[in-house]
Amino acid sequence: MTAHRPAPADRPRILVVDDDAINRLVARVLIEARGYEVVEAEDGDAAIAAFAATNDVGLILMDLAMPGKDGLETTRSLRATSRRGATVPIVALTRHIDDDSRRNCFDAGMNGFLPKPISATGIESIVCLVGHGAPRAHA
Repeated sequence: MTAHRPAPADRPRILVVDDDAINRLVARVLIEARGYEVVEAEDGDAAIAAFAATNDVGLILMDLAMPGKDGLETTRSLRATSRRGATVPIVALTRHIDDDSRRNCFDAGMNGFLPKPISATGIESIVCLVGHGAPRAHA
């Protein structure tokens, strides 16, 4: 997890969870170019700790395939831990966008999908969820 300055009140942070450092870097560059700060986590346990330690996370981008707790299990844990965890938008970062994968993500409590490789267009279409409890979105 990376420490950051507090985000402005009108710009909640975005938590990027991915076990691949290059994917986190690409997401960070694209998100910061839109004026948001990024908190990074490399696995499910680090994501849960980062979310608990950061009060202004307004969106979580969650890789599905990670060692240890995968994205689905991490999402279920976050949804069950607190009111804030139950309402923050969580978007899957995945190469698997078939119907079964989408259903599994929604069943776990995710709100949408951002296909890999991450693109500027995909990030632009999904950051609109920051600070909103949008039910479902697809990039």
